[in-house]
Amino acid sequence: MDTLTRRTIHVIIQIPDGNLLKGTLLIERNSRLSDVLNNAKDFIVLMDYEDKAHIINKRHIVQAIELEELKIN
Repeated sequence: MDTLTRRTIHVIIQIPDGNLLKGTLLIERNSRLSDVLNNAKDFIVLMDYEDKAHIINKRHIVQAIELEELKIN
């Protein structure tokens, strides 16, 4: 859900066991994914496409990719 100060981005996040988590992150409107991953907070909340929240320690993110378009495979 986008607001005046925040926007939703679609991402794929790889964790150390090789699994890929697909979903959305709510970030500040003028931020980038790299800004979110580099800020002082240790955790992010990923909402998957089944509306389940995943609280992820950023130290356990192997790779994070912002998707330009929603493509669920």
